[in-house]
Amino acid sequence: MAIGSASGISVTDVQTQAAAPLGFEVVKAADAASDGTYPNGMQTWVYVFNDEAAAAFAVGNIVYRDPSATTFGLFGGLRTPTAAHQPKVMCLGVAQHAIAAGSYGFILKQGAGQVLAGAAGVAVDSAFTTGGSVVGTALVWADDTAGANIGVIGHTTAVIAGGALGAVWVDCG
Repeated sequence: MAIGSASGISVTDVQTQAAAPLGFEVVKAADAASDGTYPNGMQTWVYVFNDEAAAAFAVGNIVYRDPSATTFGLFGGLRTPTAAHQPKVMCLGVAQHAIAAGSYGFILKQGAGQVLAGAAGVAVDSAFTTGGSVVGTALVWADDTAGANIGVIGHTTAVIAGGALGAVWVDCG
């Protein structure tokens, strides 16, 4: 685990060749507020491979371990499927910038960030899971009739309209 930029690679870098070991983690302070303080604590980022056939990870997409990955092991990722809750232990994190299919980059494993809501949206201060109505999106846990609390990967810090990005605390660790 590296702290901030001591790793020599930025968490926003995206490459077509690996620049760090898959699963490599970087811990850094969340972006500073306008007053220069860091009210949102630390973030943990994990280095992954986008194992999608053609789709990029978009900002806010929830990414889970590709269960069929043979080449990229535990850190080859796919966008989470619709209507299927993935256990927290399968979730790698949430993309905070685009990562093209077949490329490498960091996704947010834990800390303050943004998630993309499914069509239903997510209320403020709500726990959320994977399994939104669109691939890679969040679903409010209260809408979950299957009792999939093992899939809760964060909570909202603001209202998120359906199909929109919103502020959250992510914990895929």
